[in-house]
Amino acid sequence: MRPNLLNREFCVEEPDRVWVSDITQVRCQEGWLYIATVMDLYSRRIVGHACSARADTVLVKRAIDQALGWRSIKPGGSLFHSDQGVQYRSEEVLKTLSGAGLTISMSRRGNCWDNACAESFFSLMKREWLHHLGLISRREMEDAVAYYIGEYYDNVRSHETLGGLAPRAYELAA
Repeated sequence: MRPNLLNREFCVEEPDRVWVSDITQVRCQEGWLYIATVMDLYSRRIVGHACSARADTVLVKRAIDQALGWRSIKPGGSLFHSDQGVQYRSEEVLKTLSGAGLTISMSRRGNCWDNACAESFFSLMKREWLHHLGLISRREMEDAVAYYIGEYYDNVRSHETLGGLAPRAYELAA
């Protein structure tokens, strides 16, 4: 287990200094679709995400790899925070994070408030976008998730913590 270094300090002054990650699930025609995201706390932008029929290490690693391929972190000065799920404690994920120079932080056991921003994102996505779709195929749900993140959430969805701006606009204004 890793210590909770984030300690609910959700206001971040620079991009790519603190990333938070989590996994959620949504019901589809074929069963569950699991969604892993990586969020930059600075702008609340989703910098990596992946979907799968399995909530495994591969799912989390794909989301992390996408974030690492798209963004520039500061080795030794950037934090990666998640819950204590088995996927985040896997050797493969820990090795990827350490190899990228990220300091690893984990929520206290059973305390969802320690990762409130990631939890809040999933609540918004489900309430605003996914639940009205009904029971659709995994492929259709993956497309809906990608559209919500890449088009609506990043470009349109305003955030009180960002002065009413959407994540992309907040980053561009900085």
